[in-house]
Amino acid sequence: MAAYDPSDRSLSSVQYMVETTGDQWFIPTTGYGDNPASGTMAQRVAACTLLTGKKSDGSTDLGTEVVV
Repeated sequence: MAAYDPSDRSLSSVQYMVETTGDQWFIPTTGYGDNPASGTMAQRVAACTLLTGKKSDGSTDLGTEVVV
């Protein structure tokens, strides 16, 4: 059984909706605690981005922010 590799994707993008530019899009575990407000907003957004992975080129994030 192979391990999950978020950088090995056939998707071209993952759009996520936020109210304000730079908001987190789901509640990640950042290593600073499991509270939704643990860590800074930048750390929480970085954790969301890491979990989404990269496009097949390996250098572009799959996640695309959409402000609603």
